[in-house]
Formats: sequence, C-alpha cells, structure tokens
Amino acid sequence: MSWPQFWIKKQWQTILLLPLSKLVCWEATRRLNQFQSSPPAHQTTAKVIVVGNVVVGGTGKTPFIIWLAKGLQAKGLRVGIISRGYGANNKKWPYWVTSDSRAEECGDEPLMLFKQTGCAVSVSPKRVEALELINKKSKCDVIISDDGLQHYALARDIEIVLIDAQRQFGNGYCMPSGPLREPIRRITKVDFTVWNGLKAEQDIPQMEVAQSNPSKMALNPICFRMVGWPEIQLSIDEFMQKYANKSVLAMAGIGNPSRFFETLETLHLKVDGIAFDDHCAYQKTDVEKVLKHTTRPIEEKPLVMTEKDAVKCRQFAESEKHWWYLEVASECDENIIKEILQRCK
Repeated sequence: MSWPQFWIKKQWQTILLLPLSKLVCWEATRRLNQFQSSPPAHQTTAKVIVVGNVVVGGTGKTPFIIWLAKGLQAKGLRVGIISRGYGANNKKWPYWVTSDSRAEECGDEPLMLFKQTGCAVSVSPKRVEALELINKKSKCDVIISDDGLQHYALARDIEIVLIDAQRQFGNGYCMPSGPLREPIRRITKVDFTVWNGLKAEQDIPQMEVAQSNPSKMALNPICFRMVGWPEIQLSIDEFMQKYANKSVLAMAGIGNPSRFFETLETLHLKVDGIAFDDHCAYQKTDVEKVLKHTTRPIEEKPLVMTEKDAVKCRQFAESEKHWWYLEVASECDENIIKEILQRCK
C-alpha cells in the first residue's frame, strides 16, 4: 500500500495520532510477551517458517518465499505454503489451491506462489486452519507462512522479517501515526532480517536495535511474458527491439508500486506509471482506464505490469498481444538456506 506522507516524515497528523499509536505499541508488546511466555503447541511435524514484516505494506515477501521454497526443494525438502489469502472472496475456508484456481477465490499471492513453486498451497484467514488442511492433504518437511509474524495462534520454528530498503520503517511510529505494526525492537526476536532493494555497493543499514543474521535480497528482471499467454516470452533485449522507442505504460497493484516502476527504469525504459491499491481486484474496465493515459498506440507503447497483477488480468487478456508482465527472480544469501537446513536436521 502507498504510505501517507506523515508516515514517512513527522507532521502534524503524526503528533495528533500518537495516543492511538501508543495503544497499538502497548497491545502489540502485550501479545508478543504472552506468546513468548505461553507459546501454542506445535500443530504439525513439519518445521514452520514465518516470513513477515513489521510494517504495513509490501516488502518483497512473495518473491522471497518463491526463492526460499525453490531453494529448499532443491535440497530435497518437501515444502508447503500457507497464506491468509488477502483479497480472496470465498465462502468456505480453508481453500486448497490447484491449477484451476482463480485469484478471486484464493488471492493473488497464493496463486502466484503455487504457479511459481508447485508447492502445496493452502489458504485461510485463520492460518492454523490452512496448516491443518496441509497436514491432511500433503506430507511436508517445511511449511512456509506467507506473512503472519503477528499471528500468534500459529506456532513457529523460524521467523524471517523482510525490510524494504527504500522505505525502511518510515517515521518509526506504530500505526496510525506511522507504518509500524509493532515496535521496531521486534526485530531482535526474529531469526533472520532480509533487506530488499539494497544496491550491490550498499552496506546493510545499522539499526538502533540488534539484527539477527542480516542479509540482502535483490530482484533481478528475467524476461517479459505475455499476460494472456505466459508461455510466450521475450528476453529483455528482444522486448527492447520489439518496442524500439522504449516507452511503456506501467501499472502496479502491489505494496510499493514505485519500486516496480523504478525497476523498469533500470532497464532504460521510459515509464508512465499508474499505481493501484495492493491486492486490487482488477476488472477489464480498470485496465481500459489505464490505457487512456496515453495517446500513443499500444503497438508503440505496450502495457507492462507485475506478475502479481497478471494473475488477476489473465482471464480477460487472451486477445491482447501487447500486454506484458515482467518476470523477476530473487537473489539472496545462500547462507539462509544452509542455516535452515541445519535447523531442519
């Protein structure tokens, strides 16, 4: 989600909302202390890894989970994924994701995770229910929880926090004065912190609290795929040759849309970017409105989106030959995999 300016820098709204922020901090601390003093019993024989964040909005959890799941699979582990399924409209939970599932049934991120990893994926607003379904339907060595750091009904073995290197922790206040779900000192309790978006030459930022096993993550563009026909792809160079003027109309309904637009700009594309709310339930009319932002024909200025957007637009994009999504791959510290394998033993 886009952050208001008073979440980034202290303004009068920040000060006005501080009493509520203190209540949020107090309640978050109380719940964490209760969880640590009386944790729930383990609900599975698999190791449970929670990948979350301490701020509102996107930090790159989905591409990191894809990298982590594939890395563990490559080491011979059977991996499952559970998710809340934000934005899904379903009358019955938990939900088992299949190749026939639609984003509106299970959520955009669970569907993307399933398609990218082939893992068993179960969805429920109550993650314990999603975990119970995976226990019944699949034998897993490791189960990754997509988000859920503050979901204390779920027992866990490992906690990983993603940090957006660009936005970091905003003004440092809890909601509603700032973007924090809980105080920054929560970082000291997790097993790994992963900074998404640092440049190769940048050091991991120092924090006012101790970090556990800090590392970097980078999102590397791989290719462009056609939204309606993902099997049709163009390399970065082929895309540049096809659209020689290097100008694109871009849309993004993710936690931090500006990061996607900046990624396209690193490919030396001229970007006309339109941001949507995170988990936006796209209709074709939404995309048609985006296309009206330019007078250039789409043959010269194609539409480009994220893969997370594409899974929701695919059903009405089959006849569109100039709608593309950018496929990216995460590059992370392999020591994370090695450390998790040691703990799994």
